[in-house]
Amino acid sequence: MIYQNVPQEEKDYKRLGTEQTIQDKSYTDILREYDNYSTQKNVRINFLKEIEKLEVPAKKTVGVIAFICDESSIHSSMNSRDIPAIGSALMSIGQVDILRLVINSPGGDGTIAEKIIEMCRCYCKRFEVIIPNMAKSAATMIALGSDEIVMGYCSEIGPIDAQVPIIVGNVPRYISAQSFIDSRRKLIKEYEQAVKDKKDTKLILQQIATLDLPFIEECEKYMNFSKDMADKCLTKYMFKKYSRTKNSALLRSKIDKALKYLSSTEDLYVHGRMVNTHTAKTVLGLSIKSLGRDSIYWKKIWEYYVRANITLGRIKSVKLIETKGETLHAG
Repeated sequence: MIYQNVPQEEKDYKRLGTEQTIQDKSYTDILREYDNYSTQKNVRINFLKEIEKLEVPAKKTVGVIAFICDESSIHSSMNSRDIPAIGSALMSIGQVDILRLVINSPGGDGTIAEKIIEMCRCYCKRFEVIIPNMAKSAATMIALGSDEIVMGYCSEIGPIDAQVPIIVGNVPRYISAQSFIDSRRKLIKEYEQAVKDKKDTKLILQQIATLDLPFIEECEKYMNFSKDMADKCLTKYMFKKYSRTKNSALLRSKIDKALKYLSSTEDLYVHGRMVNTHTAKTVLGLSIKSLGRDSIYWKKIWEYYVRANITLGRIKSVKLIETKGETLHAG
């Protein structure tokens, strides 16, 4: 026998069963008692409604969309199939003053992130990104394309260095595009130093000959795209207040500092490195709403995320896109 916790709603159903006779209930009523999925869906939607109402300026309309991915799955990366689902979810919200995107994602295709930003912004005047746990890589890009990022004590963004798929020992893996570029630069530097020191360069030349130059050129394009997209997002949205001051030197310095930090494999070492709330706010200078662990706003965000995460595990799905009027899963 396997022991497990009995969900509160099941306890309530058992209690109701003792208070009402079977004649008082329809067949549908009885089936509903066992429909834990619908019960949990309604609870999650109520949390989205509460997140919608919290900290809202007077006379402003707000919409909330959740994009929750199971970061432990290799199939959770953003891709083109997310676009119709997000478009449908946005249509269920309609035009609002403020759109809040609750996102948990390990990243994915940067071109999809770029499109998601534009889609969300077509439905609002102000775009806020809420990060309950992580928004890495392409998801970090989406955060940079917002007007404000809402983060808590365990929220994190990450490096924006593009990841490219490779096969190692018949196992698919993602490696930083910058790592391939750096490897080539390192070999060329070693070759130049060897020539300068009049040393044998045969071994280095053999290593250089094994490099897949078209592939490395493609890696450079990936990295240039990531930096270009982040640059445009920061200029047009996150750092737009500096654009209004017409202090182009200050704007450029802030963008360059943020890009250097987020794209540097030397400083962050690995793609999954955590960039926490404090670093995002003080080092990168991003517009961050920092929520304490006891904040009501944070507690609502966190409980929604936990419930969404459990739902993904229970129904063996990898993505949940949800609004108060739409719930979509991807397996």
